[in-house]
Amino acid sequence: MAKSLNLNPEQKKAIEHDQGPLMVVAGAGTGKTRVITERVRYLIQEKGVDPDAILALTFTEKATGEMLQRIGDVMPLGYKEPWVATFHSFADRILRKEGLEIGLDISYQILTYPKQWLLVRKHLFDFDLDYYRPLGNPAKFISAMLKFISRLQDEAIDDKDFATFVDNFSGDGEEKKRWQELANFYSKYQELKLIKSYVDFGDLILWCLRIFKTRPAILNKYQQQFEHIMVDEFQDTNFAQYKLVKQLFPLRETAGRSLIVQGDDNQAIYRFRGAAISNILDFKNDYKKSNMITLVKNYRSTQQILDPAYRLIQNNNPDTLESKLKISKQLIASKEKAKIKPEVLEFSRIDEEVTFVVEKIQHLLASDPSISYRDIAILARANSHLDPFIIALKSAEIPYQVVGNRGLYDKDEVKDVLAILRVLGNTLDGINLYRVLSNPVFNISQAEVSKLLSEARYKKLDLCDCLKASKNADVLALITKLEVLQKEMLKPSPSHFVFKVVSDVGMLKLHTEQETTENLLALKNLNLFLDQVKLFEKDYYRDHQTTPTILDFLEYLDLMVEAGDNPAQAEIEDIDTVTLSTIHSAKGLEYEAAFMVNLVSGRFPSRERGDLIEIPAELIKETLPTGDEHLQEERRLFYVAMTRAKKHLFLTYAKNYGGKRDTVPSGFLGETGITASKGKKLVYNDQEQSMFGVESDYRKTVIAGKTFTLDYVSYTQISAYQTCPLKYKYAYVLKIPSQPSYVLAFGITIHNTLRDFHTENVFSKNTSFERLLELYKNHWDDTGYLDARHRQKRYDSGIEILQAYYNKEKDLDKNILELEKTVNLRLAGVKFSGRVDRIDRLDGKKVEIIDYKTGKLKEQKEVDKDLQTSLYAWAIRENLGLEPEILSLYFVEDLQKVSSRKSLDQVKKQVAEAEEVVETMKSGNFPATPGKHCDWCDYKDICPHAQKNL
Repeated sequence: MAKSLNLNPEQKKAIEHDQGPLMVVAGAGTGKTRVITERVRYLIQEKGVDPDAILALTFTEKATGEMLQRIGDVMPLGYKEPWVATFHSFADRILRKEGLEIGLDISYQILTYPKQWLLVRKHLFDFDLDYYRPLGNPAKFISAMLKFISRLQDEAIDDKDFATFVDNFSGDGEEKKRWQELANFYSKYQELKLIKSYVDFGDLILWCLRIFKTRPAILNKYQQQFEHIMVDEFQDTNFAQYKLVKQLFPLRETAGRSLIVQGDDNQAIYRFRGAAISNILDFKNDYKKSNMITLVKNYRSTQQILDPAYRLIQNNNPDTLESKLKISKQLIASKEKAKIKPEVLEFSRIDEEVTFVVEKIQHLLASDPSISYRDIAILARANSHLDPFIIALKSAEIPYQVVGNRGLYDKDEVKDVLAILRVLGNTLDGINLYRVLSNPVFNISQAEVSKLLSEARYKKLDLCDCLKASKNADVLALITKLEVLQKEMLKPSPSHFVFKVVSDVGMLKLHTEQETTENLLALKNLNLFLDQVKLFEKDYYRDHQTTPTILDFLEYLDLMVEAGDNPAQAEIEDIDTVTLSTIHSAKGLEYEAAFMVNLVSGRFPSRERGDLIEIPAELIKETLPTGDEHLQEERRLFYVAMTRAKKHLFLTYAKNYGGKRDTVPSGFLGETGITASKGKKLVYNDQEQSMFGVESDYRKTVIAGKTFTLDYVSYTQISAYQTCPLKYKYAYVLKIPSQPSYVLAFGITIHNTLRDFHTENVFSKNTSFERLLELYKNHWDDTGYLDARHRQKRYDSGIEILQAYYNKEKDLDKNILELEKTVNLRLAGVKFSGRVDRIDRLDGKKVEIIDYKTGKLKEQKEVDKDLQTSLYAWAIRENLGLEPEILSLYFVEDLQKVSSRKSLDQVKKQVAEAEEVVETMKSGNFPATPGKHCDWCDYKDICPHAQKNL
């Protein structure tokens, strides 16, 4: 192994682990992610292991993306990706490929929790319920019942297992009746999902376990395939996930195979998601011949931070790995840094605490040139605790963003759009009409708004009537705009209408005038909101077989909000802003300075809130701790927060947060051993006064474009940049919402339909045309069509296309090797990724690449110049060791396959040209190249160059 990696002996030993089970106890900041990425590189490059034989399971999609990015950084230019996935995405991948074996419709849709809630809500009176469906509030127990089922799934208990438990239950009649209701609900809920081809996240794991249990040959295939398995954040797995690991890597010894689980019981903070900390505590008992490596060399924090964090977590003994295995997990700083002690600071009121944090941020920036805004975080136990700090940072003109936070529907820009939509649906909605009046995009002064409100109260009129009677030009312009939109609101699809509203009233223009952090976040949030509308359209069509209106969307949104849905808001990576975050969202991150705030009893530790319907103790399969389970988890959360800090750590609280009684400091503060002191108002010195004066650079708004880094490209991005670099910037850097594309939606529908058709046909060899149409219906994407007539005509044309395709292709002898295969390259040092629709084997290692197209038929010379197939050909050669001999574009609407036989030199030349484009993209310069393409550009209404060209 290369010495330049500078690994410590324990890391090196874990990376080079030969065979058998191994537990790596990796403390905070000890480089555990690096161990996994370097092990993947070591196995592939130094041991010659096939990437398909490597499986790395992670806990979150974000962790998966980070790991894939890091693996890409240490791998050669073209490489085949190992299996890196969350448990749920891994199970999904298995089910999509093998689900037919147990009768599962592989075109299933995955339900998020809000959609589970909505499904139950719609069919509530189809369930045999009494106690759990009170007539005074029928939806009262929906969330509790779904949470209960989720917890059963965490314990690998399906509806039949639970029904057996209920049948054998020996409690009193009333209690057994309630359990019977829940058993019937679980059974009916599973039946309802199967009928509609739905699965939820818990189903993914249970169905995968079922396949492996009932189809030994399939289990054996994957046991043989995955020679080396790694599980990250093992302490966060639940019982069902651990059972899946044990199926893939049996307890019996298997020569030449390895299992590495990596985690830290001190950082187990997801019990509310069903995580079973006992998994990591029991691993040594399950795999009795397993080895163990402990990583305690910390590369993040100073010893002054690590020592009090260790004193704190010791209070979880004896329910810790350290205590049970008689090992030391005391972290040791890798090198001595500045001896800055953590501080515990007490303030009288919340405003004093907030003022201190903001002013201390300014002090740190002024006194330490190595620290910038992005190196500072404010961490709280709950989202609501961050609100006063957000207001103060905004007032001080300090750039910030809230990270890992739900609340898309609460963002001002989204609330502004919703207010307009609700007013269009009901002009008597005075609350939302007031928000519309106050929107700066309409240029109505606050004095005029106040005048209208006073007039409405005084004359006892609806606010809308006062607006219509107004003589103010801006008010009349608003009324006219609303009337025009109202006349059109039921004609287009919801996504088209939402985009029209955002565009026509000038919200896009407002947020593109200056590239500030605030504007960029607003644009991204609007884009995320538009994505939610598109998802609604697709789901609505699947359920109703008709196109929804904007009123249908608003009704749906109200139900989603009632279900507790509030998607994540936008984030911007690699930009210089202070981070505000809950501690759960901060896990895995690090900062030069961290402020832990609101550290009082009741807030941190929080009050325990048990589930409304508790899972019976007899069904809990994990080993429960001897101590207070809730308090131990809160202590671990406190420990995680402390170990996010690299150099500066401030723990603050106020004696009063607005209540009648003073608060009690968190008991965790005393456990750290840090002496508390009274917080004092900070005094600026001359240097700090100049740095943070009104005209200083520190008070100027951050310009987002200055920090542009290109870390990923696709063919679509390269093509957009070649057409117009400014268009690429609008679409992929600023992510400005664009007109929903029915062309793209139809293309995705056909691609997914043909993928599943060929997958099933390979399995059964006689997939019928009726089944092909069923797949088409399941995959139909209703997004972006102009109206119901447009959608219906396109839907019907799709049936004709598939009929012709089926008649032509059903009897052809095809040797399909791969369907929708993801391939990777590095172009000019940047990761390129693409998905090849189909790879057919020709002879030996020679293959044909087939890419489906739903657009206009191209001539041979255009196909010969096609860059996308050349990039795919090069990636397939590099990733899979195959020889692409024929590169084909299959134009499904014309039933014509146009093929090219490019030489290797021709492919190399096109790849080199693509690298030149990517190298230019990396510069961060995005000049406009106006031309004929401006006519159909999504951004022509906001691009000054396009407007001039048009």
